[in-house]
Amino acid sequence: MDHEIVASGTPVCEAGVGAQAGRPVVFYVQPLIARYRIEVIESLNRLFSVKVFACSEGVEANGFSRERPECDEFIETRIAGLPSRRIRMQSRVLSRIVLERPDAVLIFADVRYLSLWLALLAGRVMRVPVLIHGQGLYRHKSAGVMRTVCYRLAVALAVRYVCYTEASRRSLGDIGCPLAKLVVANNSLTVSCGVEPADKTGAENGILFIGRLREGSEIEPLIDVVGQLHGEGHDITLHVIGDGEQGEHLKRKYGERGDVIWYGAVFDDNAIATISRRCRVGCYPGSAGLSVVHMFALSLPPIVHDRLPLHMGPEPGYVEDGRTGFFFGRDGGAHALAATLRRIWAMPPEAMRATAAAAHAVYCQLNSPTLGHQLAEIVEAALRE
Repeated sequence: MDHEIVASGTPVCEAGVGAQAGRPVVFYVQPLIARYRIEVIESLNRLFSVKVFACSEGVEANGFSRERPECDEFIETRIAGLPSRRIRMQSRVLSRIVLERPDAVLIFADVRYLSLWLALLAGRVMRVPVLIHGQGLYRHKSAGVMRTVCYRLAVALAVRYVCYTEASRRSLGDIGCPLAKLVVANNSLTVSCGVEPADKTGAENGILFIGRLREGSEIEPLIDVVGQLHGEGHDITLHVIGDGEQGEHLKRKYGERGDVIWYGAVFDDNAIATISRRCRVGCYPGSAGLSVVHMFALSLPPIVHDRLPLHMGPEPGYVEDGRTGFFFGRDGGAHALAATLRRIWAMPPEAMRATAAAAHAVYCQLNSPTLGHQLAEIVEAALRE
């Protein structure tokens, strides 16, 4: 789950509001509702009576805002760790499936959740189509026996496994999952206020970091590299949008730095776009995910490391080095990141504008149609079978 910046201000839904008689009832199950999932729910709402299951308790501490989307009903769930610690359980999902027998269930595909397996089994027994949506096994060179068994069984019980990317689909096909059950809806997000390539000069002095300040973000090496290049005489400033468990520590440690500007958790797309206009590129030096798509929307070529299986999600695979963004060698650490930034800062403005235009074109492609429209069509097709 991986988008790092989340917007607020979505209307609170009440049970029964917006429901229309005769529309199929779809349960949409997520661990939490991040901003980029709002468009998915809106798209599902156009075709179905949607009931959303999610946990909103404590999400602000992790850099998210609390969301209550417009839907037929929002069911607040608890997520508990079972004694094994690796296995989790989301409350109320199974009981509501059994009691209400929805027309379909669309659920996130984390095989560590016992609630996922119970939903799949209930769906099979009650003839309720269950669609699961996830990353597949792109992170694993070798899936191993247990993962292979788990994923093959999950795909067998589901009517569809909706893959985040083509790489996700290949990873499941490679372990023997039937390709007919694997569909791709490229994981993306929509931004209400982006930045057009024509608005970029190619000579901006900023780098944008947008995301949760968490373990794995690797923002400290980025701060150090910016300081190093600043000391070498480069006109360069790091703009940091986001908050999270490491936020206070980082601001205490680096708060006096003149080449780093801290904005905290900004949830307004227009404000984010305004900040981004001061930047030439975006950079997420650690395990990135949907933040790269947000950078595309802002006409900021993303800088990410080159080890796709080590990212939080498969979305950095959308980056083409030198055309829509830039890679640095993860094994080379801060030295490799510094070399990539020096190369970028040496590029002529017209070359940077061309890269910004290519990056923005990826965002447009990923949202034609949007993720929500794709998922709604996949659910509708499953109901017609």
